[in-house]
Amino acid sequence: MLGLGNSITSGVALDEFSWIPTDVNGLVVWHKNDTNIAVGQWNDSSGNDNHATQSTSGNQASIDKGGFHFDGSDDYYEYGTQLNIGASEGYTLAMVYHLDDNSVKNTVFSKDANSTFLEFFDEDTVRINYVGAVVNINGGTHTAGSDRILVITRAATSGGHRTFEDGSDTIVGTGTQTGVAIWENFGIRNDNDRAFNGKIYEIMVWDNVVLTGNDLTNLNTYLTNVRNSL
Repeated sequence: MLGLGNSITSGVALDEFSWIPTDVNGLVVWHKNDTNIAVGQWNDSSGNDNHATQSTSGNQASIDKGGFHFDGSDDYYEYGTQLNIGASEGYTLAMVYHLDDNSVKNTVFSKDANSTFLEFFDEDTVRINYVGAVVNINGGTHTAGSDRILVITRAATSGGHRTFEDGSDTIVGTGTQTGVAIWENFGIRNDNDRAFNGKIYEIMVWDNVVLTGNDLTNLNTYLTNVRNSL
């Protein structure tokens, strides 16, 4: 059951756990740890060919434990087709990450500087800009120097956000905001601003799908197993 600080992982051992993100319909991008990754491209494992690419060597991240290690300066990747979430659609974003520095703004996805982005704003806030409509999701614990898990869901129509960290429901990390999310950059804002400083080991997004119940439990168990295997 979900509750304040309650774990929502199943406790199933890795060798007995078979759920994968594509078991839930609506997955639009999935950069899977240690799978089809090179410094110039991290292929999408969702089946939608939303590959993250970067042809300029000076803007390429290094590979660390099967994910990208962004330098916090000018490493970033682009999508050939924008990831577009409708204004009143629900969605789920999940990632395993490691911040090298949580005192700076770390952008995960963006379109441009002032239009649409998702970033770690500081050590306890995720900020999401939906084409000018901003929500600050407070109450998180984005500790620098450690491998961590973050899941964000946004409810359809109401725009109510909910966050889960390291396999537990944070309860306090909520915010309400509808709006369009258009993401075409990975790891930076507007090609040159608020670059991600750290590692993204795995990341995925479901469009028009809010994971709940057993699916949410399975997702958090899956992410926990990814982190524990790094």
